[in-house]
Amino acid sequence: MTIDFLEDAIKEDLERLFDGELFASSAGDQRPLRIILQDLPAPTGYDETTRAGDIPEPCIQVYISGGKIADVNSAQEVSVTLHICLYNDGHPKSGSDRQGYRGVMHIIQTIYGRYARNPAVQIKPGTSGIEGGSWWFKFPLEWETALARPYYTGKMTLKFDVPAFRTEDYYT
Repeated sequence: MTIDFLEDAIKEDLERLFDGELFASSAGDQRPLRIILQDLPAPTGYDETTRAGDIPEPCIQVYISGGKIADVNSAQEVSVTLHICLYNDGHPKSGSDRQGYRGVMHIIQTIYGRYARNPAVQIKPGTSGIEGGSWWFKFPLEWETALARPYYTGKMTLKFDVPAFRTEDYYT
């Protein structure tokens, strides 16, 4: 099991966790959270036409931000960073109230609750990667929020144990 499979499994977890929830976008509508791996998508064009489909928010960007391997037979400790971005312009006409931070906190607490209750992450049948795998969430979980109105953001750093490669016996 490689760490890119872990990233895929977390993406699938988050999609299930927030299935059916809608958040405001800068296009003026309500949308489900987009779960984006590693990097934000590139815009499709640079003309004056509307590109509402290119708007990444509301989203959670999932990326592998680092790791640590203590020795050849130890599990890797992999850091996965989640960047959360919501939009709330505070304009009464759009029904906004500058409470975007509450949405960010809801997302942070929902993710925390998921991994606190069940620390195992597995690739589900019919999803990306191969079926199986098992990675274990471990504390501490770190999170923070930031404000750049009308965008409300949060960041979480989760750590997972990823199975290690084992030393082979060359003499058998």
